[in-house]
Amino acid sequence: MKQSLLFACVLILNCSLYTNSFGQITIVSSDLTSVGDQITRYGDTIPTYGPGGDGPNQTWDFSAAVIDTIGVTDVVTVASTSFGSTFTTSDYAMTGAADSYLFFEHSSSLQATTGAAGDLLGTGEIIEAPFTDPLTLHQFPRTYGSFFDDTYAFEAEADGAAFSVYRIRLNYAGHVYDTTDAYGTLITPTGTYDALRVKTTDYTTSIIDVQLSPLFPVWTNFTTILDTSVTYSWHAKEEMLAIAEFSFDSLGNPRQFTFSAVPPVTIVGITDVDEEMPFTLYPQPATDQLFIAGLNQTGNHQIAIFGIDGKAVRNEILRGNSLNVSGLKPGMYVLRITLDDGTRPMPMKFIVQH
Repeated sequence: MKQSLLFACVLILNCSLYTNSFGQITIVSSDLTSVGDQITRYGDTIPTYGPGGDGPNQTWDFSAAVIDTIGVTDVVTVASTSFGSTFTTSDYAMTGAADSYLFFEHSSSLQATTGAAGDLLGTGEIIEAPFTDPLTLHQFPRTYGSFFDDTYAFEAEADGAAFSVYRIRLNYAGHVYDTTDAYGTLITPTGTYDALRVKTTDYTTSIIDVQLSPLFPVWTNFTTILDTSVTYSWHAKEEMLAIAEFSFDSLGNPRQFTFSAVPPVTIVGITDVDEEMPFTLYPQPATDQLFIAGLNQTGNHQIAIFGIDGKAVRNEILRGNSLNVSGLKPGMYVLRITLDDGTRPMPMKFIVQH
């Protein structure tokens, strides 16, 4: 129940951030997500490799990771979630599952998780779990050697029918130790990044109480669980969420390697930009058609599409404002447009998901 109730636990420690030169970087508040972002992430559920070493000038080569799962995280306004009255101090929310959200405070000095809400158990019951003690995820600036620790806690109550009781209640508390323990070059199937690595150790206590019958609405302790989890995450500038994450189970065995579909900006190798990006791409992700809002539909524009490895997969003249992307494999792409007047706006990223 602990994992189901907090899809947050997956999302919490996923949160952060790329660069265009390789060396020691600094992560600042603006490198993280903002409302409107949508990030696709892949999961290797049977990793046969480890998290690599710590310290300076490391190389972590996870290019052999396979894609077992695909997840999409959307960053939305708090008002759009129907839980605004509960999370009044939150700046935005993230969702990776239907009707379930994780809420955040975000300032120039830190990012913190303020709670979760929605159909967290997948039973149709709406549960609100504001953190009585918010969890700090990042302190800025984040550099190699940065360290902090923080406590967090929440209480959630739900119908107990799935557990053959009347009601069930979870009191959850944790103490997180966060260390930026390395920097270097990270390689995933998506690309090569200049990254910081963060080691997060989380000591948690889960107290589960139950009410056996509505005739006797007295809480009785069912069990208390003490657990320790370790997660490694790699962060790069301007990439919104963690570029990669390596988690372990309670026995210390590798559980999952997650990596972002967002490629390094430098893979396309384009520096001759003539003007700022005046267009937007929708829908994200696209399945059959990708539309370019703001594009003059009467012009003949040259478009080039690049894969995450930097190779061009399509070059053609565009007439209108839509592209047929049904023939592209699922994943992240970069679109480059040369307008009919010869100007070249900023390259734009888009996601294909069939």
